[in-house]
Amino acid sequence: MENLTAISIFITVIEAKSFSAAAKKLGMVRSAVSRHITALETTLSTRLIHRTTRQLSLTAAGERYYARVSVAVQAIREAEKEIDEDRIEPIGKVVAAIPMSFGLMHILPGMAEFQQKHPKITIDLRLDDKKINLLTEGVDVALRIAELSDSTLVAKRIAHVRNILVATKSYLDANGTPTTPQDLQDHACLLYTLGASPAKWSFHKENHVSDINISSQFSASNSLAIREMALAGIGIALIPDFLVIEDLKTGRLMQLLDDWQSRTLEISVVYPSRRYVPKSVREFIAFLEERTLLVYPLVSPVSG
Repeated sequence: MENLTAISIFITVIEAKSFSAAAKKLGMVRSAVSRHITALETTLSTRLIHRTTRQLSLTAAGERYYARVSVAVQAIREAEKEIDEDRIEPIGKVVAAIPMSFGLMHILPGMAEFQQKHPKITIDLRLDDKKINLLTEGVDVALRIAELSDSTLVAKRIAHVRNILVATKSYLDANGTPTTPQDLQDHACLLYTLGASPAKWSFHKENHVSDINISSQFSASNSLAIREMALAGIGIALIPDFLVIEDLKTGRLMQLLDDWQSRTLEISVVYPSRRYVPKSVREFIAFLEERTLLVYPLVSPVSG
């Protein structure tokens, strides 16, 4: 496309209906405009414009060429206009990957307001607890609840998520309340299967570390399913604190062994690059951060 400048000048000449008018519109001298057209004709090995002292007209080849390139150049102009508009007003598609449980409970409730505020942004929301490759999957931004490995991705850490032990009063009345991590081996436990070692629960208190092999009463690859079974009194769950905020406040669930700490994970927004991040993506990043910070002031007494 080394001829793109000459092609754009050619189109302007035809639209302006003269070399002089085109030169004025482009801020060029007439001779420079003429040289570009001559160079384009030389490259194509054909005459595009009949030149006379009073008027110009397209040759048959020029008419065919103009019909094609004018459409292409207009598409380029429109693409540039969209990019310019995005710098002023967010517009376009944002593909976002969010952990399912956090997304359903804390991101999705704010989505309608975000869409109303930004009607020109189209959201493709992918709710999945599995870690994905943003670059190969074409994802613009992701929310991750994990220890981030070294990566070329840009990461903005927002808060910390802590896993806590919970059960219903009815389960504890029937089965007893564990007072040490070792007591969990005598209880029905509910396992989240996408963890690194689902059947091994680790706890620490001061300088003491306790790793417990758990007997599973129920397992699932989604934390909301674990929460539902805990609420049903089926067993004890080790679950992210953000899932049980209201359950703890209302007494539907009780926190166990709160003097022992389990694994703490960072919750971060990640995206592929700092350079040329569209305004639409920047707005959605700000939205994710805002929604996350709405959660964590509420859970800080639990997860401190």
